[in-house]
Amino acid sequence: MLYDFLIVGLSIGILYGLVALGISLIYSGLDIVHFAHGEIFMFGAFFGLVLYDEAGFNYPITLFVAMILAGIMGVIIERVFYRRLTSQGGGYTVAGMGMIICGFGMAIILQNIAFLIWGANGRPMHVNFGMPVELGTITLPQSYVWILVVSVALMAVLHLFLKHTKLGLAIRAVAANKDIAYLMGVNVPLMISLIFGVACALAAAGGVLIAPINYVQVEMGYLMLIKAFAAAVVGGFGSLPGAILGGLMVGVFETLGAAYISGSHKDIYAFLLLIFVLMVRPTGLLGVAAKVKA
Repeated sequence: MLYDFLIVGLSIGILYGLVALGISLIYSGLDIVHFAHGEIFMFGAFFGLVLYDEAGFNYPITLFVAMILAGIMGVIIERVFYRRLTSQGGGYTVAGMGMIICGFGMAIILQNIAFLIWGANGRPMHVNFGMPVELGTITLPQSYVWILVVSVALMAVLHLFLKHTKLGLAIRAVAANKDIAYLMGVNVPLMISLIFGVACALAAAGGVLIAPINYVQVEMGYLMLIKAFAAAVVGGFGSLPGAILGGLMVGVFETLGAAYISGSHKDIYAFLLLIFVLMVRPTGLLGVAAKVKA
């Protein structure tokens, strides 16, 4: 029974890590917390629902197209709204408090747009994954297998992109220091838009992956945001490997707590873990002390 809970916890945890990865990616590149990221996750789930149930796409194509749509959505939001709150002087200097308020406002706007389009009632996404996978004495629904496989694949692709491509090198240069990256010829505004697009695509992937398990509804984003935020902080805010580790820890801790303590208090276990980690290591497990960027 313990192994069943561990596998479910890892499946949900890697989903938290996937969304937390987008939050950390935006933070490492722009030094801001994107508080509307949960709503991008929610829109990704609705994109998947429409593409699969109404347009008739198969599940892999649905996942890919939803990521593209959410990525474009993220780029538009960054260029139209967030960019106006930044000042350009060789690079982007973020107007911190204004960006935080804008993030909250954007979350409310996106939630209400979704409400006007799809209504308040939850809707199921009927995906036929086939027979469950048998792992010895463990029976694992294929929906969880999809979450594990797709999440790991996306994380691997992101790692290869950042480490082994010129665009990835440019993104890492912008994350290190925007002014110096600008002086070295990097198109900083374009890289910032790309960071937003990639991060939003990851959030949408999480939404499509969770849609066959949970009902797709307008209010699903805020809970995922705070779980992913907890995962990012536990792993070390701004650390991409830390976001993955934090997500796995939150998922396993939450699942085991619900199984062995109380399922009715499931949502508090992630924050108990968060408080404990911050007491022991304030920077998170893989985080480092903040340094002034030269």
